Amino acid sequence: MATHDYVIDNQTAPNFRADLNSALAAIVTQNSNATAPSVTYADMFWYDTTNNQLKKRNEANSGWIKLGTIDEALGTFNPSGERALASQAQAEAGSDNTTLMTPLRVEQHMTANDVGRGQTWQAVTRVVGTSYQNTTGRPIFVSYYTGGTFQASTDNVTWVTVQPPQIINSANRNYSYGVIPDGHYYRLTGTLGGSTHFAELR
Repeated sequence: MATHDYVIDNQTAPNFRADLNSALAAIVTQNSNATAPSVTYADMFWYDTTNNQLKKRNEANSGWIKLGTIDEALGTFNPSGERALASQAQAEAGSDNTTLMTPLRVEQHMTANDVGRGQTWQAVTRVVGTSYQNTTGRPIFVSYYTGGTFQASTDNVTWVTVQPPQIINSANRNYSYGVIPDGHYYRLTGTLGGSTHFAELR
């Protein structure tokens, strides 16, 4: 740990040698010290050992620019201004715009939000006229075989018709399907007859 004013004074030979060695030590250690050098020059480097930060003097010689932080234990250097890596929660939520995604985080986002990834088809029992909420935490795919009106809702109050009733064969049945986002509702109303079969990809 050494700093120097980088001025070699007129002095005796032994003192000159010691002064020169101190200057060279400051150079090779990037002026490493717990406090900033007392004499500064434009564009000089200083390794701040208090914060483990490499700093550069600005060209006006009026302040320090932090270039990055060194983790001595891990042997890593993190440049200043580099964005942090997203956590799994941030990746799954998909709402953060300041962190970086790794391939693993991309996979976790897709698994948490894409229909079909990690899901399986399940036969479910549904009662006509009753609304059902998707509480799985991710979108599901709903398919049914019957006659009737298939509706979806965001609040269980206002409904949107996804599939109106259709008579496409002698049994008055039709196929319908739709994606139900997490927290949304769906229901079947006004069946035209025939058996009802529901399945969900969830």
